[in-house]
Amino acid sequence: MQEQNDIKNFINNLNGEFQEILGGGFYNLTTGEFFTKTEVQKYIQKRVEEYTVETFAAINRTLRESNEIETEQRIINKRSKSKKSKLKTKDRYEGGDFNIIYRDRIEEVNGMKLNNNEKLVFYVLRDFAQYPTNCIVIKDSIPTMKELEPIIGLNEKTIRNSLKSLQEKNLVKLKQYGHRKSIYINPEYYATGKDLDIEILHMFNLIDCDDNKIDEYIENSGCNE
Repeated sequence: MQEQNDIKNFINNLNGEFQEILGGGFYNLTTGEFFTKTEVQKYIQKRVEEYTVETFAAINRTLRESNEIETEQRIINKRSKSKKSKLKTKDRYEGGDFNIIYRDRIEEVNGMKLNNNEKLVFYVLRDFAQYPTNCIVIKDSIPTMKELEPIIGLNEKTIRNSLKSLQEKNLVKLKQYGHRKSIYINPEYYATGKDLDIEILHMFNLIDCDDNKIDEYIENSGCNE
């Protein structure tokens, strides 16, 4: 019960660091820096996670030192050491070892009524999207439109027109890269992993929380000391 009260007080203190303003944003009462609602929530979540980890670690240390109880986690650790699994599930599904596509997004793309050329370009290219940028890479390089002709089966002009239309529908983004145009697939419709580069998320306006900003704020405020 005491631990729960301590956590509640801790959260209240964290909320007290911010003042809500018109439009749904917040500013920090100490620094005056602007935060979105999601960023404030993420900041509080990270701080609470750190706090609970430290709190329970202290409790476990006390229990171990008194030799009164062997914690459940220590028992689990012993079991895991004695019986090792051949398949490490976490390793297998980390980062870019799988692709993500949601059913409702498939239906949304179908509802866009892409013409045959647009469908061909989109569905062929997305299989070449690379983790963690969702950028189209073929043979370790960004392909030219000419190099895409034999891969997609369309001429260069048709590919360019199709990509322009796909960009207007927010399915792809084209960025100039030297003499080539890099092609990015919108991860909202097809993602190469769960931890994509934050730049690709910003590119498609899929993020309203800057994790780097929060981590920097926590570090500068001396919360980890």
